[in-house]
Amino acid sequence: AYLLQDQLSRGIASLHLSQCGIKDRGRYRCLVNSTLGQQESFVIMKVEGYMNREIQCLSKDIFPAPRVQWSTLPPKDNLRPITHMGPNTEGLYSFQSTLRMFENTLTYICTVNSTYGSQSWRSSLQERGLIGEAGQELSIPCIAPQNLQNFSLTWTFSRTNDPTVILSYDSSTRRTANLWVGRAGLKPDQVLTGDGSLFLHNPESREQTGTYTCTFTGFQSRHVIQTQVNIKSRSHHFQMLVIVVVVAVVVAAVITALLLHRKLRGKCSLLAVKLPNRPLVASCVECYYFS
Repeated sequence: AYLLQDQLSRGIASLHLSQCGIKDRGRYRCLVNSTLGQQESFVIMKVEGYMNREIQCLSKDIFPAPRVQWSTLPPKDNLRPITHMGPNTEGLYSFQSTLRMFENTLTYICTVNSTYGSQSWRSSLQERGLIGEAGQELSIPCIAPQNLQNFSLTWTFSRTNDPTVILSYDSSTRRTANLWVGRAGLKPDQVLTGDGSLFLHNPESREQTGTYTCTFTGFQSRHVIQTQVNIKSRSHHFQMLVIVVVVAVVVAAVITALLLHRKLRGKCSLLAVKLPNRPLVASCVECYYFS
């Protein structure tokens, strides 16, 4: 859980929870103390689990009827997809194959083979999560499948349902069209080898938090990686550092004062006092020095 420090200055004290689970549901209390007094509010958070997340593979206008197969990396058994296929009025086949998704660590692969085995199409999808820190360069990984040649690469970003294009790259011309110049980019020596990782330069917690989609497109193949990126504000880390430094300074000052107190403490000297008709009395006098 964390707060966005840049929003606090505007009076927005929203609490952000990453990787929410069922245990996070419940009643949250927000208490704000200011010169105007106290303001208290409560939020009831409900958590819904996506028990039946699905992935679809579809195509149309194919002849004759193709064969559709699903697989995962790492391999997983009992995938059990549901495929609907049929011809249109012209005899061309369309299909829609649906598969229930498991954990996000899997790469889902849909392979479509022609009846005679002369052609094959392949599409894959992988999802992951990534946490970065505001002001620190962040690399969002995206590696092309093996033996992918003459490909195009596209990066998009979305916070809602409308993605915007970040950049595109064509391996045949080696040209990059970057719409986020100064904010994001690729490394030319890496992308030639199929490493299309996106580098965010000095990301901001609010503007750069969202879903980044990397798409490799080659001959009869398509590989998609979706990465949910959360950019945390580094202000809370800085505040903790300031607190630690202040505490350390205070402790050091106290220790120094004690050592100085002992060092400057006056040595005991005897003072003799002679009163009439009384014996000589000696007392110990301690001298202290204060600046």
